Amino acid sequence: MKRRHILLATGGATLLAAPSLHAQGARWPDREITILVPFGAGGSTDVSVRAVAAEAEKTLGVPIQIVNRVGGQGTASLIQLAQARPDGHTLGSAAMSGLAIAPHMLDVPYNLDSFAYLSGAARFLYGIGVKADGPYSTIQDLFNAAKARRITFSATGPPNNLGMFELNRKYGTRFHFIPFQSGAEAVTAVLGGHVEATSQTPPEMIPAIQSGRMKLLAASSPARWKEFPDVATLRESGFDVTIESLLGFIAPRATPADRLATLSDAFRRAAEAPALEAALERFGMVPAVMDGQTFERAIREGHARFGEQLREAGLARR
Repeated sequence: MKRRHILLATGGATLLAAPSLHAQGARWPDREITILVPFGAGGSTDVSVRAVAAEAEKTLGVPIQIVNRVGGQGTASLIQLAQARPDGHTLGSAAMSGLAIAPHMLDVPYNLDSFAYLSGAARFLYGIGVKADGPYSTIQDLFNAAKARRITFSATGPPNNLGMFELNRKYGTRFHFIPFQSGAEAVTAVLGGHVEATSQTPPEMIPAIQSGRMKLLAASSPARWKEFPDVATLRESGFDVTIESLLGFIAPRATPADRLATLSDAFRRAAEAPALEAALERFGMVPAVMDGQTFERAIREGHARFGEQLREAGLARR
């Protein structure tokens, strides 16, 4: 009896211990992950995030659901993410607009320390365009005109307009911002002769350029546009100005380190996937693979730089 009792006790201890051992070795993630996107479905950011998520699913082994949270200049999703349970199952896509720009313009209940930075995935492209049959053949022509008089330009807001403000600050040009609700409206304003130039992204500008109605004078992002490789960047043209805007992924700050490592690896691999480059190009973006530390550093540098530019332009909140 005594021996039987000991065996039962030992067996019982083994059975009781088994769930604990299983939990320690359980694979994570073990269920669906949600990514909050700060813009509407079908837009360039939304579609690009979906393309990255589709690749990340292959590494993580669980579905990734995209939830669009629109509002507050890209801040609605970040507000929700900052308040989310830090278990790695709720993530956010993040760009300069919500992290590095909006906090200077709006009173938001988060800051750069509210999040853990997983990886950078893509860089937005920007350019300066004019009406094809207008008086400006080169970026130097437009620059000379803006030194002599006020030149109106259309844009949807930061960061599109900040490159033009930086030209004003550094070189004494007189570019005057006319805001529009959408990139399509900003381009239409140029084609209709209502403004003289626009600072916009490729998806809105390329159809007008390819149809011969608009001319791309310069790429204002760090890289040239693949569709127009002969058009130089502002920096290559002698103007020390660039618009830098990145797309990446973040999580609530208190997410466990091992889960952050798993997520960072998956999204970095996704950004490196050959299929992603073609998907991004359709929406005016190029791959920009960064680890979490590099992405965070870029966001913090952008926050400082954009803050100065917004204050100089009188757009920062008081």
